[in-house]
Amino acid sequence: MTDLEQVTPHLDALKGCATQDIHTHLSPALRHFRFIPRTERRVCADEFLHWADAHAADAPHKCAYAVFLQALDRFINEEHHESLQLLTRARTMFAEHADHDGLSLTAMLIGAIYRTFGNFDLALKILWEAYGLLKASGRYPIFLAATANSMANIDLDMGNLEEALPMFNVAYEESTRADDFYFIIYALHGLGRVYMLQDKPSEATDMFLRALQLAEKHEHPLHISTSLTEFATLRYRTGQLDEAERLSERALAIREKHHFMGGAVTNCIRLAEIHGKRKEWRKALPFLARGLAIAEELKVKPKMAQVHQLLSELYEHTNEPETSLLHYRRFHELREQVEREDSARKLADARLIFEAEQTKKENAVIKQQKEEIQRTNVELQDTIDELTRAKIGRKAKALTLGVAIILFIFQDAILGTVLRLLPSHNYFVLLAVKMAIIFSLSPINQGIERFLLRRMAKKNKAAAAPARR
Repeated sequence: MTDLEQVTPHLDALKGCATQDIHTHLSPALRHFRFIPRTERRVCADEFLHWADAHAADAPHKCAYAVFLQALDRFINEEHHESLQLLTRARTMFAEHADHDGLSLTAMLIGAIYRTFGNFDLALKILWEAYGLLKASGRYPIFLAATANSMANIDLDMGNLEEALPMFNVAYEESTRADDFYFIIYALHGLGRVYMLQDKPSEATDMFLRALQLAEKHEHPLHISTSLTEFATLRYRTGQLDEAERLSERALAIREKHHFMGGAVTNCIRLAEIHGKRKEWRKALPFLARGLAIAEELKVKPKMAQVHQLLSELYEHTNEPETSLLHYRRFHELREQVEREDSARKLADARLIFEAEQTKKENAVIKQQKEEIQRTNVELQDTIDELTRAKIGRKAKALTLGVAIILFIFQDAILGTVLRLLPSHNYFVLLAVKMAIIFSLSPINQGIERFLLRRMAKKNKAAAAPARR
């Protein structure tokens, strides 16, 4: 059964389920949604949102999750700007319904996007929010692992190895609990990198080896090639060049076979560096030429610049200064272009983050205003109800007074009737009858008040019916 075939029944069940059962179907749907091929995944997400929009009035919660599903699809496709806009919309909808699970899922993805944009402070802030909500919920261990993985990688990028290590362990534990090989491998890679940077080669070897074995067990070529590349980096750092070369060649073959060309450039550069370490300049040259051709085809300027820098160094070692200078100039040109493009991208990313955070603040203000309006409406309704009850109470008392006057006028007739029915003219019997008449006034007053309140309620209901129509 394909991943799409496993997702479709859960989404169909989601359409008809009660609100409290959404997560019963959403969690397994999201588990397999990640692995649906790109084109099919986009159609799946868009069709579900189309259904949700058509039923938004009846199922607003489901509409919010449909928007989140679209955002997840865009995130997987690395369309981060569009994904962030969708997440901002979904987050607003979840906040309106105080849906903590929905808020946690959107926070997890927003944090991952902020991390991609390089805004680590904001990323960590919202990732901690996601982490707390997901941990409290317990419904999405895979995404709790994803959140911990993002936080750990931020700490790793910032050089905070002691803080990265426990978070990678959380990612490993949660993904193991969910039996999700995908994030287990990511967690093992992270742990291996931490141990490698801590100069603990035996621990790093164990992590990378376990990741490779798990990736091979699940026949996942992307994870296999990544695991081989991580392993090769470790062997290169520890001076085991033959093993690093063997692992890099295996990774390159897999990536070229499955068209993971961005990673293939990395493997070409590593193989050239290995030959450079051995001073085998002529053997390094074909790998750099191959890496440059792939990078130019993909238009990945940072990789292009890196290859030109290595080519400049290579030709310097082979006493070809003119060619070396040519590549060095090209390296600087590309690096300047990359810096300009990075600046423009960072500005655009910062603007998008600002807009998302501003929308978040505005939503918080709107929510606060709505709560204040609701409180005011409740207080106003309470005041109206009290005034209505007071008005009806006065009216009931007036009517009760009228009944009391009537009873007073006709008390002789009432007493005469009672005396005729009773076999005795006992004084205490007459007193009891009079007391019964007096004490009956309170129940009469309450009965009149209830009757008037019911009549008022019916009148209000009848007046509100045309307005609703």
